Amino acid sequence: MKLNRFNSAKMALWQLRGFLILWTVSACLGKTLDARMESFTCPEGEEETLFSCETRLIGRDRMLNGTFTNHVDLDDSFEVWLNILQFKNGEWVQGNINLRLRACDYLTKFFGKYFLPMIKDTNVPPVEELCPFRKGEYYIRNGKMEPQNWPTLLYRGLNKFNIDFVRNGKSTGGFRILIDLSEPER
Repeated sequence: MKLNRFNSAKMALWQLRGFLILWTVSACLGKTLDARMESFTCPEGEEETLFSCETRLIGRDRMLNGTFTNHVDLDDSFEVWLNILQFKNGEWVQGNINLRLRACDYLTKFFGKYFLPMIKDTNVPPVEELCPFRKGEYYIRNGKMEPQNWPTLLYRGLNKFNIDFVRNGKSTGGFRILIDLSEPER
């Protein structure tokens, strides 16, 4: 049993490293993307919901405003399942990103690096203080998708980010973010 957990953790670490390498290489190619957030929701968990949100998108730039509440400290007793889907030919299909990470790895190496810098007005702690992510109420004002450091390996068009916080194999809530990615107009 311990060997299986060790192999699973080792595999997740290699998946994260591979993803970050691809992300870095594609980001270094000099291409930038335009992004428009189409929706942002917080689905409930399967048996329990350990955080909630009240958000809305405002204005032409579809800026994210609102609050979310952690009802527990998010630490490595949670996993984060990140799955990115693309809308093709009238249906959602699996994209090329499907990760299973420990919560601290997700919060510090993914969320803290690529999403937190886009939020200019928030009380979310800086990346070095994200693990554990303490329970409490957090606000976001005028959060705008600015994917300048996002990988070019993401598909153009509608992308759905399914982010689930999982404990003991069951979802405890998460985020669903629908983003329309495009090449910048020149």
